[in-house]
Amino acid sequence: MAVLGFQLVTTLIGASILSKIVAYFTFTRLVYNGLYRFLVPSDELLLETAGNLRNKNKSRRRRPDTISEPNGHGPSSDVFYFPRTVSIQLQTLPISYYDVGTLPLYSSCQWLLDFTVCAFGIYCVTEVVQSHYVPWFGQPPSSHSEDKPKSSFLPSMMSVSTRLNLSLVWLSLTVWFTLRALLSMTSIYFRSTTADVAKSDTYPSSTSSATAPTTGASTATRSPTTEWFLILAAGFLSLIMSGFFLALDGRCFEFNLQTAYTNLTWTLTDSPGTPLISWGAFHAVICGICALVGAVLVYPGMKFGRIYLDAVSNRPVVIHKRFLFHLAFVAPLLPILLWMKPVTDHLLRALVTLSFHPVVSKQPTLLVIITVAVNLFGKHLNTLRLLSCLGVVLSRVVITRWHLQAYLYSAQDKLDQFNREPGQTSNKEVQRLVASIFYCINLVALQWIAPTILLLALVCLYKNTANLSWLPVGLSHGHSAVESDDASLKIFVDNGPSTLPDLTSVVMGSTLSWSETVSQVRLAFQRFTGTVSLRGAAVSRGVFSFIIWWYLVALQCVSLLGVAYHRFTLD
Repeated sequence: MAVLGFQLVTTLIGASILSKIVAYFTFTRLVYNGLYRFLVPSDELLLETAGNLRNKNKSRRRRPDTISEPNGHGPSSDVFYFPRTVSIQLQTLPISYYDVGTLPLYSSCQWLLDFTVCAFGIYCVTEVVQSHYVPWFGQPPSSHSEDKPKSSFLPSMMSVSTRLNLSLVWLSLTVWFTLRALLSMTSIYFRSTTADVAKSDTYPSSTSSATAPTTGASTATRSPTTEWFLILAAGFLSLIMSGFFLALDGRCFEFNLQTAYTNLTWTLTDSPGTPLISWGAFHAVICGICALVGAVLVYPGMKFGRIYLDAVSNRPVVIHKRFLFHLAFVAPLLPILLWMKPVTDHLLRALVTLSFHPVVSKQPTLLVIITVAVNLFGKHLNTLRLLSCLGVVLSRVVITRWHLQAYLYSAQDKLDQFNREPGQTSNKEVQRLVASIFYCINLVALQWIAPTILLLALVCLYKNTANLSWLPVGLSHGHSAVESDDASLKIFVDNGPSTLPDLTSVVMGSTLSWSETVSQVRLAFQRFTGTVSLRGAAVSRGVFSFIIWWYLVALQCVSLLGVAYHRFTLD
């Protein structure tokens, strides 16, 4: 109860911070402050740059899409045309979170970021307090000796043997808010009247400038979008491919879904009866979740592919930033490979064979490294998977500001593409193109931050619900983790409900005293909760491991698709 009381206090403090302090400080300052954007070129600057090559539009009727601009030039401003080959150098200006506060999706981005920081702060504090290295919050004693005082029976009956973790509620809310943000961004492409905040971000070519907004109010187009077809295709392909990979569980992958299904349909009775869910329905639910993941990640992944190309190819980048961009792009491959059984088995056999090599035996340092690697792959593979997933999150967090800065620099890159295109362009088209980049900054930030937060929340839920460890200590084995849980319950499962006391005879019998009755009920309750906890951990290991693995696969595949698509369109 002391641990639960501490968690309640931590939760109240976190809620107070989220409701009071966030009004004066927001973590979006750490994301936006210090970035640079390109100013929208004024008509005077464009006239000076174009020189005598301009062709003022006096005879034609004014275009209906000439809307009010941030620099004060409204519909009454003249529209003039000049060749696309004119080189336009834009001026930069530092931005702050005040500048993006009036843009679309800022409130969603601010709320998601502030809530996530608060939730994971509570989670980290709870993890430290509940760790085995904090002695004053250690596990309650499991022995139930009869020499305890009679007065401790009732409080002990009300405390379960398993840990109550309120931080899991915060993590679940984080998953919900992140999915809601991703679904709201995805739903933009299904609306018949689509805001230009999505349109200007979707199209990679210069044609996006024809529909890009320039002010804080979004301009709508009445033509239905076509991006929904790509979303549906990605969801359908994810549904098919996830079902294919589910069939390979146990042979090529190590998800233990069969063990998860067995523990999910386990009952206290000896008769088989009707299971809670059929094996086919169990697969269908998981495939449906994977289809949803693939659908909501298609445009964030493709946008990352475009910005990745811009960051490492189009502009000069220092060597360490270039390396971190490459690392963030290929980081999901490591945890993906760690769930492949042939890969881990081959690495384990190779390391064991290498440890007996005569050359290695003569080098103590190398032998220690190989021994530690063998121990990690043999006994703590689940911990290694958790740490590799955290590495993916960390690599994405490190380059967040560079990612957004590379996106803001794309305004100059798009204007430079005009130099390689024939024909003429107008001052309004150039201004609209430059303004649309900064106009969509919150959408791009959400497309980058939301998948990172969702991955981190899923990994933390996977760790806690599956009874894993962040450190390679304890009983978290890589190949026999679920089997060890079942072995610990062997007596209870084999005997079924016969190991549980007959609660009716315990309560209604007149031979037992009140204290003995409470003790028997407490023992039966602890056995039942222990069984449910261990079997729930087995279910979580199977379900969460596959969902996280598929999440990484979808993220990597759509990023590769974005690189290939934008490389093709740019060439």
